[in-house]
Amino acid sequence: MKIEEISEYGIPEEYIQKFKEEKILELYPPQADIVRKKLFQERNLVISMPTAGGKTLIATLAVINKLLRSKCKIIYIVPLVALANEKYHYFKNFFDKKYKVAISVGDLDSTDSWLADYDIIVCTTEKFDSLIRHGVNWIKEVELIIVDEIHLLQDPSRGPVLEILLTRLKEIIPRAQLFALSATIKNADELAKWLNAILVVSDFRPVKLYEGVYVNSKIQFYEKPAYELSNLEAEAAILENTLNLKKQVLFFVSTRKYSESLAEKLTKTIRTGLGRNERFQLENIADGIENVLETPTRQCRKLSECVKNGVAFHHAGLLGKQKRMIEDNFKSGIIKAIVSTPTLALGVNLPAFRVVIRDAKRFYPGLGSMFIPVLEYKQMTGRAGRPQFDEFGESILIARSEEDAQDLTDRFIMGEPENITSKLAAESILRMHTLALIASEFCKSEETLLEFFSKTFYAFQYGEISLIEERILGILENLVDWNFIVIKKGKLIATRIGNRVSELYIDPLTAHYFVECLSRVKKEVQPFSLLQTISNTDEMKPLLNVRNGELSEISETVAKREKLFLQLVPEEWDLEFDDFLKSVKTAVMFESWINESTEDQILTNFRVTPGEFYGRREIADWLVYSLQELALLLGHKEILKSIRKLRVRLEYGVREELIPLVRLKNIGRVRARKLWSANLRSLEDLRKIPLESLSSIVGKKIANSIKEQLGENVEKTKDEKQITLKKFD
Repeated sequence: MKIEEISEYGIPEEYIQKFKEEKILELYPPQADIVRKKLFQERNLVISMPTAGGKTLIATLAVINKLLRSKCKIIYIVPLVALANEKYHYFKNFFDKKYKVAISVGDLDSTDSWLADYDIIVCTTEKFDSLIRHGVNWIKEVELIIVDEIHLLQDPSRGPVLEILLTRLKEIIPRAQLFALSATIKNADELAKWLNAILVVSDFRPVKLYEGVYVNSKIQFYEKPAYELSNLEAEAAILENTLNLKKQVLFFVSTRKYSESLAEKLTKTIRTGLGRNERFQLENIADGIENVLETPTRQCRKLSECVKNGVAFHHAGLLGKQKRMIEDNFKSGIIKAIVSTPTLALGVNLPAFRVVIRDAKRFYPGLGSMFIPVLEYKQMTGRAGRPQFDEFGESILIARSEEDAQDLTDRFIMGEPENITSKLAAESILRMHTLALIASEFCKSEETLLEFFSKTFYAFQYGEISLIEERILGILENLVDWNFIVIKKGKLIATRIGNRVSELYIDPLTAHYFVECLSRVKKEVQPFSLLQTISNTDEMKPLLNVRNGELSEISETVAKREKLFLQLVPEEWDLEFDDFLKSVKTAVMFESWINESTEDQILTNFRVTPGEFYGRREIADWLVYSLQELALLLGHKEILKSIRKLRVRLEYGVREELIPLVRLKNIGRVRARKLWSANLRSLEDLRKIPLESLSSIVGKKIANSIKEQLGENVEKTKDEKQITLKKFD
């Protein structure tokens, strides 16, 4: 079907032109089939296709159809912030100024009231769930819900929230059309039945995928002749061959450590083949990556060195800006190879000609080394082959022997993806959502609560909810004991504090622990006390491991600071003692940060990478904020000032005396300390100092910015430009 033909199905010419600008001139067979049957117009759909199979176009047609027919809202739900950003930019560009597109991924304690004015809202699962908890009044205007990566229902950390959200949406807005987009899954029909949707399954790929196994210097493919490679090590030989083909490659390994070590090894293979212009471009990119932080870490420098030579490592330990720079420059062809952990398989759209899965096994705590799921393998291989650039793509598993190669072929190339199964039975998830359902008055009795859970995917799969029911009844008892709910004549009613806990989006068990800790606070509270309190929560897990060599040091910290702990310190033989020690070490790390340790020192002393540390700081900030809100509600006003100061210190990584300075725009911890050392210790000091003197300390541009923020009129300075060429008559 030519793209022009979709006009016969109500799609205006202006959008057809938009598709053409994206180089979409013809629909893929499964897309054409959906359009001809008009399935995108009114029906619920579960679309199960390989990566790059064309799911986004169908979703876009459904969006166009809805917005043309009525003034309504569209919700696009994704599991990751990176995906949310990608979809937001896509829809914003596609609809230009015709419809208003918003992204909402941040503050979980906000209604984001401004969203009421937008037509298309892209958000993460947790954010949309939070908006519903806060009772947004525009929810009834939603007529189309698009859920991306719905196969993540089986992910223990993300799946239960999505399952509860979908169950709830089916009840709140039953007439809303639902689109569920998924990779190829074995039991997609079961998912479609639960969602009352038509199932569209296709194995169509716009670029042919050849799956193979490397063994003994040869890549053996299932459907085409083998490649003979050089005698270099497997990864280097595959990279060498890829570069000879003028292509790019993604390597998937099991750990962050492996991604860094392999990237460093591969620089030797790429380095000699880079041209002068490529080296110049890579030098500039590497410089930007190294200097993302005020003080580069050894990881920043290591990554920079790799990028100079055309290869990058990519994992959750990198900062978001570094990851985006790597992804953008890989897409443009400047970076030739990326070595990544499996997280990239779930992230943004980043195809390559060749995908290499080096580690088909991974270590699972409590289980040991095991093969990765076939579904995960399929997610990785979905990156192979770039539409509009490659005629085909290749995925390669690395084997140690012929026997190993046959095993990998049977398991992954010939194997089927696993069924997705509900992970709803986790008690912490049930606690959070049980309280939320009661607080929002969605479920007002034990009967309606159990009836709600009988409509979940868990109940659909297992046919009954006896296990969940038993746990829910125990949870209700706990919520009553903790004063988060009361039961009056069979009616479940959230208390004032129960409502607030639900809005704060934390586990009620954590909230109860916070309440108990706050009850032990005297008039003064030290930052360490608060940091250890938030560290000893499920939300902060996994906590930092205490190695054998650190045990005496951590024990000494516990002994010295015994009076600072707000929780009851467990005995050494108690089961929770190990976690307590880990929470102390985690608190010491945060304390080191607010006492102005650099990211590099955090990495060296605690083995926490900048990206991981940034993520932990975000969680810490949320928990400190929750502690603050509970303290306010419970009347502990005497410690609110201490808590608020701690939030600022966590954000900027500064000692208390620098708080007034770092709140100025463009003044980070380094400049703030420089100002303090120059005896500029307050805003009044900054007002008094002449501009010229201030410029000598922080530079003219920053000095101007400071003076402007303080309300002074500053003469604008022009950027100096050096004229290198002149035109002569």
